[in-house]
Amino acid sequence: MNKILSVLVLSVVTLFAIFTNSYSCYTITQITNNSLSKSSPQVNDNGDVVWEGSVNYTNEGEIFLYDGASTTQLTTNSYIDGQAQINDNGYVVWQSGNIKDSEIFLYDGISTTQLTNNSYRDEIPQINNANYVAWVGWDGTDYEIFLYDGTSTTQLTNNSYNDINVQINNANYAAWTGEDGTDYEIFLYDGTSTTQLTNNSYDDTDVQINNANYVAWAGYDGTDYEIFLYDGTSTTQLTNNSYIDKNPKINNNGEVVWIGRPSSNLVTGNEIFLYDGISTIQLTSNSLREEGIQINDNGDVVWTGWLSDTDNYYREIFVATPFSPYDSNQDGIIGDFELLRAIDDWANGLLGDFVLLNLIDFWASGSHC
Repeated sequence: MNKILSVLVLSVVTLFAIFTNSYSCYTITQITNNSLSKSSPQVNDNGDVVWEGSVNYTNEGEIFLYDGASTTQLTTNSYIDGQAQINDNGYVVWQSGNIKDSEIFLYDGISTTQLTNNSYRDEIPQINNANYVAWVGWDGTDYEIFLYDGTSTTQLTNNSYNDINVQINNANYAAWTGEDGTDYEIFLYDGTSTTQLTNNSYDDTDVQINNANYVAWAGYDGTDYEIFLYDGTSTTQLTNNSYIDKNPKINNNGEVVWIGRPSSNLVTGNEIFLYDGISTIQLTSNSLREEGIQINDNGDVVWTGWLSDTDNYYREIFVATPFSPYDSNQDGIIGDFELLRAIDDWANGLLGDFVLLNLIDFWASGSHC
């Protein structure tokens, strides 16, 4: 059996050569390969990825969409297009403009609609699966939170402090970071009223919310930033270390990913960590600079990796995909029959080359993934 399988595996491996890396039961795939600038990738539950990228080595950003097979450029203009987000319907939102004025745009899979049209900056849009769009907009005095429900736009905040970094879930709850007169705190809107989740003398920022109304953020503890998670009742501190932990993202399973870096290496020391609801694993361990992370409900994690410390444009997009479904008895080892099932799925177009080769690697070594 093992000899036959070895011959089959050898035949599969010789079909293609790849760039791949694996760590902690994830396979990491590089989906772009050029010297142009790329940033802020986002992934939906279908595995579609959007990001901002340059096309001619200028600061003009355009929006790109990868559907698992090919990449489409959604914008072509002389403005800076960025901060793209994608929902599970394939709708994409982004901001477009310049340093003085930017507007919000919505792509529905066919055409693009401009949601705002004013002389102020509207930025950092978010979209849920009901196609509601939330963003931060300047009102002439400070930044406030706005919500578009598919028909009309409502201003959720109206105060004399900055409200920024809004997030929205499929229940139309919104969470954001807002000033309270002293520092930045976390606020949660439930469709009717607003609750202040944090109240301390340090900054709380980088807020995220999932469809279970769990809220994650990065909070300063007096020494560095740590990751916190609110489950609708209480708040848990996920990290307590000497790293600077920031930019958390949370999926609907309660899995949280974030960037952690030691204070001694602020330039290239970024690594990616994942909390699965029980424990924390480190997804990357290399000399690259990882940033712009996102996680979907399948556990796929996407980010931008700097391949050069000196070249600002040499950044590529990576996806980490868990392949534990083929570990049928969840022992962390890929056995003969588990690999045969993966090869069969690959032959039928149900599994990608990169994932299969990582499974083959773990099968051949007999090691735990």
